Parts: sequence; structure tokens; C-alpha cells
Amino acid sequence: MNISEEENDFTKRVLESGEPTNDADIITYVETIHSIAKKKTTGYLKKHQVNYQQWRILKAIYLELAITPAKVSAATFTDSGTISRQLELLETKGLVKREHSKQDRRVVNLNLTAKGEHIASDGISYSESLVRCVREEIGDKKTGEFHEALIGALKCSAFSSHK
Repeated sequence: MNISEEENDFTKRVLESGEPTNDADIITYVETIHSIAKKKTTGYLKKHQVNYQQWRILKAIYLELAITPAKVSAATFTDSGTISRQLELLETKGLVKREHSKQDRRVVNLNLTAKGEHIASDGISYSESLVRCVREEIGDKKTGEFHEALIGALKCSAFSSHK
């Protein structure tokens, strides 16, 4: 899925504006990059018949960031009701299995099926291709610095309780 002509025109206007004139510009750049990446990834994932939100759930489980519905909710910044509905859909599609913990039957653990693992991995590979595009545009050093800057932003007390 390519971005629309209007979205492309907006991106051109953002690029033509030059250096950030205020802090709101930085947020606009981050939002624009996220929106484009999300839209392109959504288009790519259509071949697997999953949406972007479902892929994020698969990815969280695949990367072992979360193995319970509550942890998936936290890892994807999505409310628990939405996660429950999406997990039901993913289970119906044969991508996720829910199993009660042997230690505590109240806990539900999530596992990916082979098909779920394939889709998670394929989506990750696609998103990495988007990062390769960034790397080609700005170079390895600036990509590394950009990564470090994003980690710094996440550590900021306004975005995290890390401090």
C-alpha cells in the first residue's frame, strides 16, 4: 500500500520546511514517519490477512516481549478489551494458541503457531527493509545516532517512568 498523493504532498511540505522551527515540528516528523511506516506495513501484511494491530501482537509474542494477554496489552500500548478481541481473531485464524499455565491455571500463556511465527518474522523483515531505506538515506553513523536519540527520548520522564 503506497501513501496517497495527499499524504505524499504533506510529506513534501514537511521536508521543504527545512530545519525544525519548534519542538512541535519534531513530533510532526516522528508522527509522519510512523504513519507512513504503519500504512506501508499494513499494505504488506494484507497478503497474510492480518492487520497492523494483529501483526504487532504476533511480533510481541514472537520477540518474547509478552507471553500473556496482559503483557501483550502493555507491550503494544493497547487496552485489554481490544487485545482480547484480537487474540480471539488470531486464534480463529490459527496463528495463536492459548494455554493455561501449569503453575497457575488462572494465567493464560500465548504461543504462536508455525504460521503465526512465519507472519511475525515476515513482517519484521519488511519493517527492517524500511529501516534499511533510512540507513541508505542518512548512513550508518546517523542511523545509529538516530537510534540512540530515540532511546533517549523513550527514557525521558515525560514518556517513561525509567527516570
